[in-house]
This record gives sequence, C-alpha cells and structure tokens, in this order.
Amino acid sequence: MLDMSKLCESGDGKRATRMGGTRCQACYRYHQKHGTFERIGPRPPISIEIVLQHVEHTESGCLVWKGMTDKDGRPLYYDGDRYAAGENPLVYVQRWVFEHHSDKPLAVGQTVTRDCENKLLCIHHEHATLWRHLGSGAFVSGSDDRADTDTALTGMCTNGHTFDDDNIPYVNPRTGARSCRRCTRDSKLRSRGIDPESVPYEPYRRGDTQCRAGHQYAVFGFKNRGEGRVCNECVRIKSAKGNLKKGYGLAFEDVARMLKEQDNACATCLTSFTKVDPDNFRMGDANVDHCHARGHNRGLLCMDCNIALGKVKDSTATLSRMIDYLKA
Repeated sequence: MLDMSKLCESGDGKRATRMGGTRCQACYRYHQKHGTFERIGPRPPISIEIVLQHVEHTESGCLVWKGMTDKDGRPLYYDGDRYAAGENPLVYVQRWVFEHHSDKPLAVGQTVTRDCENKLLCIHHEHATLWRHLGSGAFVSGSDDRADTDTALTGMCTNGHTFDDDNIPYVNPRTGARSCRRCTRDSKLRSRGIDPESVPYEPYRRGDTQCRAGHQYAVFGFKNRGEGRVCNECVRIKSAKGNLKKGYGLAFEDVARMLKEQDNACATCLTSFTKVDPDNFRMGDANVDHCHARGHNRGLLCMDCNIALGKVKDSTATLSRMIDYLKA
C-alpha cells in the first residue's frame, strides 16, 4: 500500500521531497518564485475583457499594455486554454487585437505596425497599420521568384528602419527571407539588458576591403556566410581565445606573464620558444602544462617535454628510475 505521508500536501499526487520535505519539487520552485504555496490557478483564455484589464489609457488615445512582454518589449499574454490543449500559450497581443477587429486572420508574413507615440506597447487596433502587400513575399529579395511582382517591396522594416547603404537587409541565401539588420542588433542588445539607444549603430559595410578589426580581406581572406563577410583572422583569434579559456582558464595576458617568468623558454629543458606570440594570439611552440590531479596550470613546456610527461603519466617515481637508468 502507498504511504500517503510521502505525498505532496498540495494533493497533486506527486511525491514529497526527501529529507523531511512535505511538498514536491514543483511546489518549492513555485514558492521560491512567488513567495507562497497557494497557486493562482490557470490563466483565463485571452479575450477583449482580459486585454482591457492589462492596459492603461493615455491622453493621446493609446491603450498602453502593462502586462507581460517579450525580450524586445512587445506585449504578450499567457493563454491557459492553449497550454491545456498542448498549443503555444504565448499570444502576441497587438496582432491578436488587430485580428479580432478585422474580417480575417493575418496571412503568414503580414505584419502590423503603428505610428503613434507608444509604438512598442500600444495595442489599440485603430492605431495599427497593416502592411497589406507583404503576404508570403514579406521578406524576400526582389530577385526571388516568390516575391510579389505586382507590388514593390517596401523600403523599410516594420519598425521604420530604412533599407539603405547603412542598413542593407540580410537575405537568407537558402530561403530568400530578408530581415532588418538594425532590428536584429537592437534585439540582441535588449536580451543583454542594454538599451539600444545608448549604443551608436555601426552601419553595415558591404564594400569595405577590411573587417571592423582592421584585418585586410586581401591578406587574411574571408568567408561569405550570407549575412556578409566573415574575416578569417577574426575567426582564428576568437577560436584561439576560446580554446585557451575553456581548456585552461587562461587568457593570452596570462601566457605573456608566464613567458616573462620563464625567460621565454621551456620550464624543463630550457629550450627557447621561437614561435609563440601572445600579442598576436598565437601559442606557437609553447604548450600549457596542466596537472589533472590537482587541477592547476604548472607552466609552459615545449612539445617534446609535454609529451614526455604525458608518457610517464606525471609519475615522479618513474622519472627517478629513468634518471638512475641513465646514470648506470
């Protein structure tokens, strides 16, 4: 027979946690987030009445959303009925309100924008403007077969950023979909908690002969990955920094310090390093010697010494017998 004393007090049938706990893990997570074990209950399905409970009226006539938003600050609502049905419960309120007051749902690719002073949070359908001629050709390049030949593609994104030499839209080479580079950059900054207005926008430079770090494409080469040129030297430097940090927890400043302490030579055989260049993010013929038993970095070795220590498995007893063998 099941011991009922080991079940969660909430009555959901789940087992309580160990070590004398009386609630399940889900209950404790909920308490940590909300400060109480009392559940609010499922959220009602989205409706005009529910939407109006989460807005604030302004003198300009805007209905400013005061509820949940996504990382870009756009109004969202969590629909409990959709969750229970196994569907995506997150509803974009601006789009939902516009569809509610229109004759038919928006087509795939159709976008709603607005020109009022609360462009990001206003959900008033009368302030919304439908980009009616986008449809399935919403974000395709002009040369793509799927573009609507009867309607010229708009020269700006839904957020009002003009597509020009400073903001050339990114065109996906596989699907033909295009998106605003400035909107993508702003979204990434918001996800990091940074106000995009506080960071100057650097225009996309398609015709430049060098990357932003100053590496000449003619010297180092580049790869064209659809979104633009990617400098081979920048990729190498990023990879070198990442490998050093991930493998040993070091930066190239630490390597430079270790080289100075060892007089730019191997710590065991005293052979001088000739190819290592920390200023240029190159390890060359220097190898970081890491103790796996105690988890610390011992110094810089040449390849032969590093391999030798690995072959004897860092055993001092084996090395002592080898010394005795050589002296015999």
